[in-house]
Formats: sequence, structure tokens, C-alpha cells
Amino acid sequence: MTSVLSGARRVPPQQRRPDGGDPLADLARYSAAADLARRSTPPLLHRAILAGADPVSVSTAAKLGVGQAHIRWHEWAVTTVPLDEYLRVHTAFADALQEI
Repeated sequence: MTSVLSGARRVPPQQRRPDGGDPLADLARYSAAADLARRSTPPLLHRAILAGADPVSVSTAAKLGVGQAHIRWHEWAVTTVPLDEYLRVHTAFADALQEI
């Protein structure tokens, strides 16, 4: 490629990053990590609240709003956990949302 400024100088091709990483491979790894976090968050929310943690702290730790955490947890829990556990965690989220 010829430089736009001088018209005669060739612009060298972009060098690979010093770590030798492939941006597409990096993107695939980051996407996989994000997917893992998305899938593992609801059971961790569930366990933390059953262990006595308050939903605001749990949501903050997950970098989610309380409403977002409640929805994400519900989508997972509705077909996964026993009714008594579901109701305990749901009630904790509902109480926290009323206090906000």
C-alpha cells in the first residue's frame, strides 16, 4: 500500500501483536467466558441467597441490577429448583425490589 502523504513510501503491513495473539481467537475466548458467566450466574445467585446473602449484595457482586438478577435467576430457577427454594429466593428478590 502506498502512503497517502508521500505517494512514494510504502506503508508496512500491520504487525502482529507482541503477544502473538490472534484477535479472532481472542474474541472467541472472551465470548466463551461471557457465555460461561451468563450460564453460571443464576445458580450462584440462588446459592448465595439461600446461604443468607441479601439480594442487593448478590446482584452487585454479579454486576447486575437487582431486577436483572431476579429475571436471570427466575429464567433458570423456574424449571430447576424445588418450589420451596424457589419461593424463598423469589421472596428475597421481591422484598429487595420493594426497598429500592
